[in-house]
Amino acid sequence: MNNSKNNENKKVRGMSRKQFLKTAGLGSIAAASVLALLGALATSASAQDARPVRFRFVCLSRTATVDEVRYVAQLNGEGLIQRSTFGVRVFAAGSYNIYIDTSPVPKTIFSSGTWRGGRLNVFQLDGTYGALAAGHLGMGIDLVPRQGPVMPATITIRCNIGAAGLTTEPFEGFVLSIPGTDFVPGGTFGPFMPFEPVAGGPPFGITVFDILCEQRD
Repeated sequence: MNNSKNNENKKVRGMSRKQFLKTAGLGSIAAASVLALLGALATSASAQDARPVRFRFVCLSRTATVDEVRYVAQLNGEGLIQRSTFGVRVFAAGSYNIYIDTSPVPKTIFSSGTWRGGRLNVFQLDGTYGALAAGHLGMGIDLVPRQGPVMPATITIRCNIGAAGLTTEPFEGFVLSIPGTDFVPGGTFGPFMPFEPVAGGPPFGITVFDILCEQRD
């Protein structure tokens, strides 16, 4: 981010980027690899299926608007959920932008970088439709900004398939919370939540679970 962007960011009401990184209270965390591997047992029935499940998503979620300031998170990524003798593990990675949605175009980037996930909290498939499936997963991730310390976060990713009548998930997209900041339930801005650009229309993005993962020896 250049100096003009930094100066502009400081003028906008809300948290500054410096405050955001400071309140995370983390310091530098060494990254062992692009894909973090931290296993956890899943408790859903689908965890008993030995088939790997791949997921992909490209979505936008946003915070509440407070004093005419609102933030948007752009996330894209993919991952693999796989059962092994160690339990159910998830390997996931992608990239992200967090920007001030209420700033002028080009909107002020608050934080950007990559993310990696490996701490599986929950995983369940609601049903399959051809090669795809609807369902949800929750996992711990690390946001790795271009500048500043790594920030642990939690994300819930959900997928519905309307054509199959698989619409039991409360939303399509992701919910992102970043502990130690105002982007959490009860925080000033709250977590990043999916939204509909047009009332009654589709969400801003797409998610998919893929049950036909090619495997080679």
